[in-house]
Amino acid sequence: MLTGATAGFTSNPAHCSMNFLSRRCWLCLLMLFSWVVVAAQMPDVHDSVMWSGGVSGLFDSERNPVVLLDYRFATHWKGLRPWLGLGWATDGAIFAGGGALYSVGTRDGLWTFSAGTGPGYYERHHGEDLGSHLEFCTFAEVARRLPWKHQVVVRLVHISNGGVTERNPGAELLMLGYAMPLP
Repeated sequence: MLTGATAGFTSNPAHCSMNFLSRRCWLCLLMLFSWVVVAAQMPDVHDSVMWSGGVSGLFDSERNPVVLLDYRFATHWKGLRPWLGLGWATDGAIFAGGGALYSVGTRDGLWTFSAGTGPGYYERHHGEDLGSHLEFCTFAEVARRLPWKHQVVVRLVHISNGGVTERNPGAELLMLGYAMPLP
């Protein structure tokens, strides 16, 4: 016999309203993403460098300031561009890695939405033990082009070893960056 809990239903009104809100949020995100895809085009890309600063441990009790430097190559294959990054946190943690990113922009070229991922080397020093020196960096970002073709970027980053080791707490970072194309 199936009970309400095992059938995926609950009689708890708070849980029902939470599911309703969660579905509504996902629906709004899906509609926004659909608009971006329909109105999107491949952004005008150049080799670029981006400085960003922010905080690590976004969802943890201990947060540390972080700085990142990224180099992004203009060369792309079917829209995938290589990137290299180096990050340092005030607790001594260091991340160096690279990978691929994909960007789409609005038709007017003012907004760019990007997602990227790649492996890297993580050295803990006094920072959080993420379980391995091999860590994977995954990020999503929104950038606004300025009149002089530089960009202001808001970026959400997740660094994790992807389950390579038993210990895999991961770390989230929220960053504000400034990107500029290179000549």
